[in-house]
Amino acid sequence: MARVRIADVAALAGVSKGAASFALNGRPGVSDETRARVLRAAVELGWAPHAAARALAGGRTDTIGLVMNRPPHLRGVQPLFQRYLEGVQDELVDHAISLLIKVVAGHRAELATFEEWAHGTRVDGLVVIDLRIEDDRPAAARKVGLPIVVLGDPAHAAGAPAVWVDDRATAVEVIAHLTGLGHRRIARVGNGARLAHTQVRSEALLAAARDAGLPEPVVVNAEIASPAGQDLTRELLTRPDRPTAIIFENDLQAMAGMAVAADLGLDVPGDLSVTAWDSSGLGQLTLPNVTTVHDDAHERGAHAVRLLLSLIEGEQPRDEQDPPGRLNVRESTGPVPVG
Repeated sequence: MARVRIADVAALAGVSKGAASFALNGRPGVSDETRARVLRAAVELGWAPHAAARALAGGRTDTIGLVMNRPPHLRGVQPLFQRYLEGVQDELVDHAISLLIKVVAGHRAELATFEEWAHGTRVDGLVVIDLRIEDDRPAAARKVGLPIVVLGDPAHAAGAPAVWVDDRATAVEVIAHLTGLGHRRIARVGNGARLAHTQVRSEALLAAARDAGLPEPVVVNAEIASPAGQDLTRELLTRPDRPTAIIFENDLQAMAGMAVAADLGLDVPGDLSVTAWDSSGLGQLTLPNVTTVHDDAHERGAHAVRLLLSLIEGEQPRDEQDPPGRLNVRESTGPVPVG
């Protein structure tokens, strides 16, 4: 079926094409009666605006984009990401704006999607997740004229407005909890060495450990839900000077680490204390329940949308900081083992 044009709407309404355009785009210059007649004709014909035409006329698509570059095996195993996404969606609903998500394989496909969406006028702006070290996506978005807001530390945002939390305060709280239980040999299992938040958290934990007078924690990184994470945990726990506490990137990694400990005959928390940084709620389903850091990922997703909408409106928003995550002490941490 041929696309309905403004000229078709104008003919049915008995007005000029210019008058129909003014009426359909909410511009002054036509009477209320004419506007109503044009709108009735548009509904009758099933007319819908073309996104590119709206943009050329100074309009908007009322759509925000999010490109997800994640391997298939990771897309369904990160509840924390789902909470970010729910926050984005809930905030957009309040503004009657749609969310366009595209799943891609690889970095080049991400950048190509930015160009595709900009040239086709598909979205008004972008929310960028999984901020990386030396991330070139903010610059790529600016190059094609797309407003962009990132979820992540401003130090890695390449000048794009960022919604972030200060992980240093959380690191101090986690280290204080473990040292209060007598732990001095502490390790960290992070998630993806190229992810900015992994580096930021590792540096924060190392600094907190130094300030507490501890030996430098061993830091290793492995992709979430990867066998490498379990292998690295096993290697840590079979060392002669094995750690008495491990801080995992998230509760999924912590659960896998607890399984490794059990396989080695180690009791949690009797022989090993386990802490997780990102809490999805799954850690409360294990025995023992996992001590985790909780932050409001839903609110952070919503906050990113509000910041992006202000940018689209022509404002020049600054980075905005959300409250740091707080440690929820549960059953997986206990006193350092004696001997």
